[in-house]
Amino acid sequence: MNQRAKSWIKNAKFVGRVYFVVVFAVIKILQLFVKPQENRILFMSYSGRQYSDTPKEAYLALKDDSAFANFEFFWAFNEPDKFPQVDAAHKVNSNSPLFFLELLKSRYWIANSSIERLVPFKHPRNIYIQFWHGIPMKTLGRDEKGLAPLVRYWYKHAQFDYLFTYGQYDAEKFKRIFPQTKHILNVGQLRKRIVIRRAKKGREELLREFGISGDKPILLYVPTFRSYQPTVATNFSIGFLEQLAEHYTVLYRGHYFDTDNQPVNLELVNRKSLYKLFAIADMLVTDYSSVIFDYAALEKPIYLFQPDIDEYKLKRGLYLAGEDTNLPVAHSEQELWELLVQPYDQANVEQLLQQYNDHQPDEALITLKDIIKNAQ
Repeated sequence: MNQRAKSWIKNAKFVGRVYFVVVFAVIKILQLFVKPQENRILFMSYSGRQYSDTPKEAYLALKDDSAFANFEFFWAFNEPDKFPQVDAAHKVNSNSPLFFLELLKSRYWIANSSIERLVPFKHPRNIYIQFWHGIPMKTLGRDEKGLAPLVRYWYKHAQFDYLFTYGQYDAEKFKRIFPQTKHILNVGQLRKRIVIRRAKKGREELLREFGISGDKPILLYVPTFRSYQPTVATNFSIGFLEQLAEHYTVLYRGHYFDTDNQPVNLELVNRKSLYKLFAIADMLVTDYSSVIFDYAALEKPIYLFQPDIDEYKLKRGLYLAGEDTNLPVAHSEQELWELLVQPYDQANVEQLLQQYNDHQPDEALITLKDIIKNAQ
């Protein structure tokens, strides 16, 4: 099932209801007969789109730990053939009706978004561990405007057993966003561990991998996906790109939903690891993306470019405005350029890190391992 078909199911009210009823019925019937295997863990990243992020970090850490040598690790992908990193015997097709059989057979579920395909259900014999993909800077769940009914229902009824958070701010937000969560764990996220570990790798090797040469500072541009057509330009103009290119190597990494609005004259790095890009980038420019909280762990300059702030607040909604983060904010290309040429106040990033992402990198991993060990 491709992304367009999934969007149709989510947004068509009647079709969404039929999907929910059918899938829910299949799950409840399967639960009568399927008993979870105690040492079986199923991982899914971004609803089966990727082999990445916190589920991958959890997978690699558990797989390399001798204390979990008797565990079986499985991955769920929308297109399993695209991910040779996992052998065929240990990956399942998340678009197959048999996916729910594999889900229920796994005692533990580790994900960073919906693993139950937007059909929340009680799972007393399974343990659902959620590493959400970022601190909610934008509104989510019941607070998000124009959200599809099926998705809204999932936010309200998703039953996570454990939800990991970066700090007190997102812990409080997630209590409202995911009200059925049993345990919210304010112990940090695995993302900081990924960021720090990747940054310790050889930078020169990564530059060669990306084909980047020269001595210009690297500016990483990571704009947010918009589900509507903005009335003002939100990407850099060609003239501004040319101006930037005189002083920086500009890398563009778009949101994984955003396939139709790729700007020109940028080095497109959409298929590159975000954490590798963090490691080589000398500075980050974004708008409303939660990547600021992860990149802050490297204590490098961060700028916010928000030319459509009023429209974005109206049509999507924000929990945190740019000014709330204490980061430098530009509302035009000229303002951004003026910020770039000024000396950067590093205290802004240090304050952001302290306020929103202050846990030690390994704290979340230690907690994850304890959860699994104590459930045995």
